[in-house]
Amino acid sequence: MNPTDFEKIIYTVNDGVALVTLDNPERRNAWGGRMSVEYRWALHHAHTDTDARVVVVTGGGKDFCVGADSQDLKTIEESGGNYQKAKLELPPYPEGTPETFQRNHAYPLSISTPIIAAVNGACAGVGFLVASYADFRFGATNNKIKSSFARLGLPAEYGLGWLLPRMMGRANALQILLDGDRIEGQEALRLGWLQKLHEPEELLNKTLEYAKKLAKESSGFSMACMKRQINFDAEGNYSDAYTRSVEDMNTALTKPDFKEGLRALKERRPTNFLDV
Repeated sequence: MNPTDFEKIIYTVNDGVALVTLDNPERRNAWGGRMSVEYRWALHHAHTDTDARVVVVTGGGKDFCVGADSQDLKTIEESGGNYQKAKLELPPYPEGTPETFQRNHAYPLSISTPIIAAVNGACAGVGFLVASYADFRFGATNNKIKSSFARLGLPAEYGLGWLLPRMMGRANALQILLDGDRIEGQEALRLGWLQKLHEPEELLNKTLEYAKKLAKESSGFSMACMKRQINFDAEGNYSDAYTRSVEDMNTALTKPDFKEGLRALKERRPTNFLDV
């Protein structure tokens, strides 16, 4: 599926940054099957497009995503808990994705491109899940964030019970999951779910500025290696992770990025990996 075919996602690339916008603002970006498939395709394009070095995902309009589309939830309830998966082709998992991570919502972990969620406004339920699977999150002072699952009689869905403790610690993960209370951006920052906090009108621009700097001044090869090391290698044993890091370093020494890094160091200037 090409970005021109998207109906619920807007995908653009500028200055090394792929901006992925959830585009259902009239329903506060409520999540449905079509948006889910398009989001995965958008990440696939960011992974395969050499012009895209960093991904920023945000919500169109005032909110990030308020959760699953209520129309879909009503259909599931009326069918006794059954649901129909979207009948659209999905992109393949990137080469080298461990089999244990070949799960739909884990797809963001497998792409080589770092993903930053610019969490605007309300973020709840599946919106909370989507933002949690980004590599990190920048939020706004007016955020209203809810995990929602416990208030709906649901478990921590789609691996969140595994993911969140590694991200923010066991106690903080339990707090954000168990009570389901709405928390604001400052509290989400304290708990470690958010990494930066901005005023609402500055959030997207500040996030894009950060992403563009990352795309320009941090090596794409390095970022891809580090993301794999953190997401996958760290789940194995130390010896294997150490050995692979040495192999990665030996490969890095042969790459143009390493030469650019040395030139920039010698010339006392910022690196520019976009021109490598």
